Amino acid sequence: MPHIWNRGGVDSSFSTPPASPKKRGVEGLPNTDEDVHMLTAKLAIDDVHMDTARTGTRKGAGLQIWEREALNSPEVKRKAVVAQMFFLDYYFQNLGYLASRKERRAAFDADTRGRGLSPAEYAAEFKSYCGRERVVLRRRRAKLRVDQFHIIAQVGQGGYGEVYLARKKETGEVCALKKMRKRTLHKMDEAKRDILTATKTPWLVRLLYAFQDPTFVYLAMEYVPGGDFRTLLNNSGVLKEEHARFYISEMIQAVSELHKLGYIHRDLKPENFLVDGTGHVKLTDFGLATGALNPKIVESLKHKLEEASDENVVHRSTMDRRSMYRSMRNEDARYADSIVGSPDYMAPEVLRGKPYTYSVDFWSLGCILFEFLSGFPPFSGGSSDETWANLKNWNKVLKRPEYDRPEDLIFNLSDVAWDCITRLIAGASTRPSKLSQIADHPFFEGSHWEDLRSIPAPFVPALDSEEDVGYYDDFTNSEDMAKYAEVQAKQRSVDKVAEKEEKFGRGVWVGFTFGKNGMGPKGMNAMVTGSGIAEVEEGHLDTIF
Repeated sequence: MPHIWNRGGVDSSFSTPPASPKKRGVEGLPNTDEDVHMLTAKLAIDDVHMDTARTGTRKGAGLQIWEREALNSPEVKRKAVVAQMFFLDYYFQNLGYLASRKERRAAFDADTRGRGLSPAEYAAEFKSYCGRERVVLRRRRAKLRVDQFHIIAQVGQGGYGEVYLARKKETGEVCALKKMRKRTLHKMDEAKRDILTATKTPWLVRLLYAFQDPTFVYLAMEYVPGGDFRTLLNNSGVLKEEHARFYISEMIQAVSELHKLGYIHRDLKPENFLVDGTGHVKLTDFGLATGALNPKIVESLKHKLEEASDENVVHRSTMDRRSMYRSMRNEDARYADSIVGSPDYMAPEVLRGKPYTYSVDFWSLGCILFEFLSGFPPFSGGSSDETWANLKNWNKVLKRPEYDRPEDLIFNLSDVAWDCITRLIAGASTRPSKLSQIADHPFFEGSHWEDLRSIPAPFVPALDSEEDVGYYDDFTNSEDMAKYAEVQAKQRSVDKVAEKEEKFGRGVWVGFTFGKNGMGPKGMNAMVTGSGIAEVEEGHLDTIF
C-alpha cells in the first residue's frame, strides 16, 4: 500500500539566552522568594534545553568546518547543557540561600527594634539568632544518608538493585529511592554516566537527591504512583485507537524532551514510562541514555544478531502471535527487567553497533505503538532465537496484523495507524528523528501537542494517599516475588563476578552526590554526574479499554 502521508519537517527556532546577572554587593541580591523566582526566570532555567546549547553555534561563524561539526555533535550539545545547568543551579542555590538569610536577618532586626531591648538583651538575642543560622549552615553541609529516609515499601526490582517508596524524615518528601550496588554498576560500566533530569518539564521523572555509602549509591527520584505502563498494558490488552493515540503522543513528547537535553535513550520500552496520579505519563530510567554503550554490551548484541539464523523466522498468524506473547508475559511478567533488557524494541543500528541518531528512539516508539494496537511487539518470537531472527529480517517480518473472525474485526488497524507505524519502524534514512517530522501525520489529527497534559487521561489511578503502592507489585507476596526470580538470579551472578574483580578506586564516584539537607528541590532544575564533572546542591488495576 502506498504511503498516504508526505513527511515534512519544521525547523526549530532558537532564542538567545539572557546574560547572567552580576553580583553587586548586598543590593544585588534577591530580597524575597518572589525575587528568587524572578531571578530563576531571568536565568531561563526552565528553557535550558538543547535550543540554548545550539544558540552558540550561530556565533561561531569564524570557526573552522571541523570545529562547527564538533559543536553540532549530540555529545558536545549534551555537555554544553550539563555545564550550563550546573552553573545555573549552583548560583540559584547560593543566591537563594543568601536571600533567605537576608530575610531572616531583616525579620530579626524588626522584631528586636519593636521590643526596645537593652544592649545586653539584644546581645543575648543576637547570639541565639547566630546559633540558629549556624544550624542552618551545618544542615546544608551535612551529608545525606540512607537513615535520613523512612522506608515505606519496596516498589521495584531491577538488574542494578531495588526501588523503595520512602519519605525523607526532615522535609517529609515522598520519593522513590533507588538503591544500587556499586560493584554491579562498576562492572556493567554504568559508573561513569551522567544522570540529568530537567525538573521544569513534567515529562521526565525528577531527580531529588543522589548520595552514596561505601557499598551502595542511591537515587531519590520523584515518586510516580500509577505504576509503569507495562502493568497497564498487561491488564488492558489491546488499546482502542483513540487511547493509543493519546498515550503514544505523550510518549513522543516525553522522548522529545529527553532529546532536547542532548540524550538518546536507545532502549525505550513500555516499562520506561510511568503513569502519574493524573493518568499522564512520565519517562524514567535513563540507564543507557548517556555516553557510549558498554563495548561488551555492543559486542554481545552484534554477536546475537549476526548469529541469528533465518531458519528461526517462523510465520505465524496474528492470533497465534498475540496468544503466544500473552502466554509468555503471564509466565514471565518481568522478563524485560534484566540488566541488558530485551531487544524487542531496539533499532537495528543499535543492535549492530553502527552509528545512530535520535531516530532510534522513534523506532522504539513505533514498536510500542504497534503493541498498543495489536497486543504484541512487532518482532517478538516464541524464543530468544526467533526474536533475534525477526529483528535481523525486520523488513520482511513486519506485517500488518489482520483478524478474520467477526468478533475480532474491531482489532484491525486503520490505514492511518498502520501508515504511522511504518513511518516509525523504517530504515534509518527515512525514519523521523524529531517530533516535528511526525506531529502532522494524519494519525495525530486533533492532537494538541502543546497542551497534552491538560487533556483528561483515559485512565486515572484510584489513589488512597501519596504513599499508595497499589499499582506496583507486592514484594511481601511470594507470587509477585516469583516474577523477579530471573532478574534476581542475574543480579547475583553479576555481583559474584564483580566481587572477584579488582577493587575500584574511590574516585570513580566523585561528584555523584546531589541535593542538600534541609532544602527541598522546590521545582529547581536538577543535575548530577557520576563522572566527576560537577557536584551541585540541592491492589488492583481495572481494565479500562
